Amino acid sequence: MSGDKTIVWFRRDLRIEDNPALAAAARDGSVFPVYIWCPKEEEQFYPGRVSRWWLKQSLAHLDQSLKSLGAELVLIKTQSTLAALLECIQAIGATKVVFNHLYDPISLVGDHNIKGKLVELGISVQSFNADLLYEPWEVYSGKGQAYTTFEAYWDKCLHMQRELVTRLPPWKLISATVIGTVAKCSLEELGLENETEKSSNALLRRAWSPGWSNADKALSEFFELHLLDYSNNRMKVGQNSTSLLSPYIHFGELSVRKVFQSARMKQILWAKEGNCTGEESVTLFLRAIGLREYSRYLCFNFPFTHERPLLSNLKFFPWQADQANFKAWRQGRTGYPLVDAGMRELWATGWIHNRIRVIVSSFAVKVLLLPWRWGMKYFWDTLIDADLESDILGWQYISGSLPDGHELERLDSPEVQGSKFDPEGEYVRHWLPELSRLPTEWIHHPWDAPDSVLKVSGVEFGFNYPKPIIEIDLARERLTSAIFKMWEMEAAAKAASANGTDEVVVDNSISEDLPIPKVILKKSSPCPTYSSNDQKVPTCQNSKNNQFIRKRSNFMQDESPLPDNPHNPNEAGPSRTNEDTSSTAESSISKKQTTSRNSFSVPQSCSSSEGNPLMGCESSEMKQSWQEQSDMEQSSSKNGAVEDEHL
Repeated sequence: MSGDKTIVWFRRDLRIEDNPALAAAARDGSVFPVYIWCPKEEEQFYPGRVSRWWLKQSLAHLDQSLKSLGAELVLIKTQSTLAALLECIQAIGATKVVFNHLYDPISLVGDHNIKGKLVELGISVQSFNADLLYEPWEVYSGKGQAYTTFEAYWDKCLHMQRELVTRLPPWKLISATVIGTVAKCSLEELGLENETEKSSNALLRRAWSPGWSNADKALSEFFELHLLDYSNNRMKVGQNSTSLLSPYIHFGELSVRKVFQSARMKQILWAKEGNCTGEESVTLFLRAIGLREYSRYLCFNFPFTHERPLLSNLKFFPWQADQANFKAWRQGRTGYPLVDAGMRELWATGWIHNRIRVIVSSFAVKVLLLPWRWGMKYFWDTLIDADLESDILGWQYISGSLPDGHELERLDSPEVQGSKFDPEGEYVRHWLPELSRLPTEWIHHPWDAPDSVLKVSGVEFGFNYPKPIIEIDLARERLTSAIFKMWEMEAAAKAASANGTDEVVVDNSISEDLPIPKVILKKSSPCPTYSSNDQKVPTCQNSKNNQFIRKRSNFMQDESPLPDNPHNPNEAGPSRTNEDTSSTAESSISKKQTTSRNSFSVPQSCSSSEGNPLMGCESSEMKQSWQEQSDMEQSSSKNGAVEDEHL
């Protein structure tokens, strides 16, 4: 043991098991565990009420675990994370700072800048992968290109030869001696929960038990009792038919490596026994893990995706920024029972089944033509497992913004979806008591019920339940018109720039004229690499050379009422720039870089479109691996779409 004094900077890695940063610090000498809460730096991604409740419980659990090993978790509330770290360094005479990687665009910027400042001051800084099976800069095609479809990416991951090591918790920690002053605070003083929120949050304790050791219990329970039937039950929207592990994984209470390895062991065992159902269940569950990995991969390689679509043609889409429709959607007052039930459950509990997430988000984008970024921000504000990268992946997929996402023109009827996923209407009746007496025959389309049935059932449109906010047939017409308008605007822009008729994916600087903050690109001198484990930083190239080309037929020659499917199933491979595009991320050491590196300047003040849409309850689930398992008749075999499994 070298006797180093090391600061262990905790973020979304709130566990002691398989925590490489903590393990490295414990091995090298005394440790000073710290969690820094800086609301100012959270900006527009300040966590919602339920996410903050979970964080508060998880921090208390982690502190107890660290104390049992010999060290205390120091909590700091500050206006500057860097200033807080510098104060801690001075207070204990630290020689090193260690932390685990985060991959969202804002964290990448902050970590990169903090690391650079500390190194300038002579502090050793080392960071590790505690969140993923593979780092985003490790998975590229044979030509060094970033993948832009999930199938190609996940297939590459599954065939990569690499030993996934899970680290045991340190058996003892030596606490660093504090020789100076640290402005630490209590858990209550962090302000993660105010008095008005405590009564609502009390209900959460009945359903959830945050903390890394509780995460282990949840994992064991799922694997022993529910994993075998996961393939058959995961689409049941009226019950907890998924693993419910996503909040634990989001806050780093559960190691993804451990989850993956445990699942693979089950799969091997069931394969040996000839248990096909078990094998399929594990395959689908691992796919959910893969989708979470892919969300980080996309955000790293295309760091503009939290504010602009990956497919550049979507920048021309005529979104309807209607605040009244947005309010009706989030309050569950659209007049479509399955959509309204889902949004009411989200409002009340902060959690909805992934299939319901797909249905309500698709309704917002395709039926109401609401900007997908509004929905993305609302999910961030309200989900208990709210996760920026997974949120981005889900909403871009639903809005047709990904090469393997939903066709933009695909509009699924909530009535049909209700009959399929809630055939008896139990889910709707639970969350919409005003419809509870409606016969099953009419539960998903009450507007068609005879007046006599409505009267007996106590349903009065416009009084205790709204009429449909828009007829589905009219919504289809509006969506079709919007798509053709998008094409016309795209064609006009291409004609003006004389760039031809190819559809491209590009980090374009033009976004919708909507009140959503932007990340501005600016050149910056690169921060040196401090170890082979250290975080890589995204690079951005000239947009003229950073184009991902996908051919499609000329829409001017298309006589069909809807556009041809622009998602070519034969192009589920790596992205391309002209013929071969360079990755927007640093790849392996052997990869040659010819472009300058860039960092990202994040706006200082950002706001959602309408403040906090929830009055008294925000939050739901995260690990939104919510790519749609296209209702079988429109499965991924048709267009290479990402399936909607989730944890």
